[in-house]
Amino acid sequence: MATQQEREAFMRGWRAAMEEALAVLASEAKEWRDEEAEASASGSYKLPGSFALDEVQGSFRGRHELLAWVTRIGPAAQRGNDPELARALDALIEGQASDADRQMLGLTPYTPDNDGE
Repeated sequence: MATQQEREAFMRGWRAAMEEALAVLASEAKEWRDEEAEASASGSYKLPGSFALDEVQGSFRGRHELLAWVTRIGPAAQRGNDPELARALDALIEGQASDADRQMLGLTPYTPDNDGE
C-alpha cells in the first residue's frame, strides 16, 4: 500500500495531468470548431474529427471530476484518514477495486452491465 505522502503526490500529479489534458483538449476543440465553421461557410467538406475529440475531452473531464468527488466532496472524503479508505483508493487507482472498495468510496458497484457499453 502506498504511503500517505506517495498517495498525495500521486493525486497532485493526477490533478495536474488532468488539468493539462483538459486545457490541451479545449484548445484543440476550439481549433476544430473554427475549421468546421470555415468549411461549412465555404461549402467544403466538414471535418468529422471534432466528434472524437469531444468524446476524449468528455472522458478526461469525467476522470478529473471523479477524482475530485472521491477525494474532496463525496461521502468517502469525510473519512480521509481511514486506512481502509486509503487501500480502496489505491485499488481504484490501480484498476483493481472490488465492489466493496467502490462502495467504500461512494461509487456504484461495477458489473459488465453498467460499464457504459
